Amino acid sequence: MSLRPSKLVSLRSSKLRIVLLMFVLIVAQLGIIVPNAPVAQAANNGLALKPLMGWSSFSMQVYTGNNTIISAAQIKAQSDAMEATLQSHGYEYINIDAGWNGSMDGYGRPIPSTTLYPNGFQEVIDYVHGNGQKIGIYGIPGMSKQAYNDDLPIYGAPGCSMQDIAALPLRTGDYWDIGYKIDFSSPCAQSYIDSIADLYGEWGIDFLKFDSVTPGSGHNDTSIDARDDVKAWAQALAPHGIWLELSWALDMNYIDYWREYANGWRVDWDIECYCGSGGLTTWANIARTFPKAEQWWREGRPGGWNDFDSLNVGNGAMDGLTQDERRTAMTLWAMSSAQLYVGNDLTNLDSFGIGLLTNDEVIAVNQAGRPAHPVSTATNQQVWYANNGDGSYTVGLINLGNSAATVTVNWSDIGLNGAASVRDLWSHTDLGTFNTGYSSVNLAPHASRLLKVVSQGGSNSVNDDDTGIKYVGDWERSYNRGLGDFQNDVHFTETNYDYFEYSFNGTGVDLITEKDSSQGNIDVYVDGVFKQTVNTYNATRQVQQKVYGISGLSNGPHTIKAVKKSGNFMLLDKLSFSVSSPISVNNTDPGISYSGTWTLSGARGFGDFNDDVHYTTNNNDYFQYAFNGTGVELITEKDPSQGDIDIYVDNVFKATVSTYNSSRLAQQTVYKISGLAPGSHTIKAVKKSGTYMLLDKLSFAGGKLQFNNTDPGITYNGAWSLNGNRGYGDYNNDVHFTQTNNNDFQFTFTGTGIDLITEKAADQGDIDIYVDNVFKQTVSTYNATRLSNQIVYSISGLTSGTHTLKAVKKTGAYMLLDSLTVTP
Repeated sequence: MSLRPSKLVSLRSSKLRIVLLMFVLIVAQLGIIVPNAPVAQAANNGLALKPLMGWSSFSMQVYTGNNTIISAAQIKAQSDAMEATLQSHGYEYINIDAGWNGSMDGYGRPIPSTTLYPNGFQEVIDYVHGNGQKIGIYGIPGMSKQAYNDDLPIYGAPGCSMQDIAALPLRTGDYWDIGYKIDFSSPCAQSYIDSIADLYGEWGIDFLKFDSVTPGSGHNDTSIDARDDVKAWAQALAPHGIWLELSWALDMNYIDYWREYANGWRVDWDIECYCGSGGLTTWANIARTFPKAEQWWREGRPGGWNDFDSLNVGNGAMDGLTQDERRTAMTLWAMSSAQLYVGNDLTNLDSFGIGLLTNDEVIAVNQAGRPAHPVSTATNQQVWYANNGDGSYTVGLINLGNSAATVTVNWSDIGLNGAASVRDLWSHTDLGTFNTGYSSVNLAPHASRLLKVVSQGGSNSVNDDDTGIKYVGDWERSYNRGLGDFQNDVHFTETNYDYFEYSFNGTGVDLITEKDSSQGNIDVYVDGVFKQTVNTYNATRQVQQKVYGISGLSNGPHTIKAVKKSGNFMLLDKLSFSVSSPISVNNTDPGISYSGTWTLSGARGFGDFNDDVHYTTNNNDYFQYAFNGTGVELITEKDPSQGDIDIYVDNVFKATVSTYNSSRLAQQTVYKISGLAPGSHTIKAVKKSGTYMLLDKLSFAGGKLQFNNTDPGITYNGAWSLNGNRGYGDYNNDVHFTQTNNNDFQFTFTGTGIDLITEKAADQGDIDIYVDNVFKQTVSTYNATRLSNQIVYSISGLTSGTHTLKAVKKTGAYMLLDSLTVTP
């Protein structure tokens, strides 16, 4: 990390004046961390399973130039405003920054200000808790100089006093030289910190911001070293369930230490501009956070999160940002899973700010805890993404430049093979399905898009540094190797029985790594069941080798685990998991039961699926559909003439959804449910209001098993070739093909049905289909234009057991196979 800028003193002068008003005591314990040490586990205090959401007082303290913002009346007002506007969306912390305390008691412990809290601080704490919220306060390392001079006794530690715990020779314990450093080799030192933490616990404090932590805070060396303070406070706060947040501009070389003891850590200087009424922050301060997000994204995970400082986007008059810049700041905080705490006056939010802060789809990205990272930062037009492990990706398109520009995400750049649907999370709009990528044309300066990109069937590459991979043991990351690894890095361990685990939603997974003479055996488990021991030894180095693969898993959640058994090293380069294509059901499907007066409207030209919809004008008319799967989506049009629909799944009311929009939007997902138990389910939708209710299509995640054309269970007879990286939207981005008539493939499966999925195109022709050696029909794969992921043959209702599908090329220049799906 770079050293603190030369503007440090002036930038922090306002905070210095505030901090000098308070009496801070504070903490410690001794511990040494070696930079680039093995991956450490998160703080083990049961907190921070998701990034914090709430409010912090400091931005307003700087803006107003005094401490009235943290008076009892103001804190209650902020608490009430949060309860009224933000709390239902997940915001819950009210954090009071520097200046909350006035003096100290006879044991050197802080006493809340009687000026700010005339009825006592406990009244404010109870008020915040009464609103269903949590409350935080502020502290810094070290001990009070006055407490040292008075040699005050330490509460609960007979025979211990302040001069017993001061580090000698006397020296500062913090950036501002407010207090003396504590010597944690003294057994009395931990007792002192415990006595303060116990007091906070008695009050009901839920959060402690611990400022001026070093290395960091302008001292990226050990000239002032607060690591012992951090450890001592972590130990003291843990019994009380108090969140420990470290500040500010922490030295990244010690991230394993911060992660071991804290629940969050500031990655940069203050976000505030210190420009009084000029604003709370500036675009320059937001823009400089992007490089920090790139450096730190791998470090955020359950138990401890990256902290970008206050999010000042709630009131345009005081934010110091344009609307596009405000949205981009919220996009960065959300996609980075940064602590989400507002710095504005919550009693004075504008409608645009409320819209930003309460967008539940954007908040869900933040709370999912999968920090995004950039494809490249070589230009100001940047693509940031996170693989969510379920076939979906969070994608941020950012224009950091000063003029409008087009920003494009290519699926291949984010590890997605095949077509994908795109949804704009800010506008709640489904944008359609795209084969190779998506472009935001003429994106305004400093503007952004936040998208949810969902694979429509294919493979998803997961790099070894993905935050969803859990490494257990002494693992390290090796990067810039120049050996041909995926994304030029690997994780490695030298210790037998170290392992990694990865959970995903899909139908199969491949383990890709390096083979080398220094490597040995790995035991592979899927869903907790031992599968096989694989050998990664080779006399010479071979990169990106598939050493294990499994397909045909039930479409749903699974876990792969790999354990080092022998060899000097075990490496992970990447994982690749397969996602089934969703099964689309057009509104004309005979399985849909319409009750009431429904009419089919076709050839509409509005972009509907199959260019048609069913509609009704009568309230309480409904449709029902029974499906076999784990989830379902209702896709229809939104329009000014449409209103509310009640949704039932398995006869249980789930939600009332609105299909109103001020302009027509086709193919909108208005309801979605996932995670259903595999098996039979029913969705029912009832018209409640509006002139019309429409159904375009349903899409469900089937209980079918999908097998790629590369599956070893498929037997190819004749001259067949594999064609990969085609970019046409194929499942797993590849096909097998032949040009010779009477060539065939066969596949033996266990189930009650099978679908043959392939491409249709002008150079393809007829295929003869046999099931259990009985001719069924000749199907055509000809189409004037290319269509990928097409079901050209399907059979169901077979007796439960083993069956064989055979397909024989009859005409056309080519016959292709993309994938097969089997109904159990």
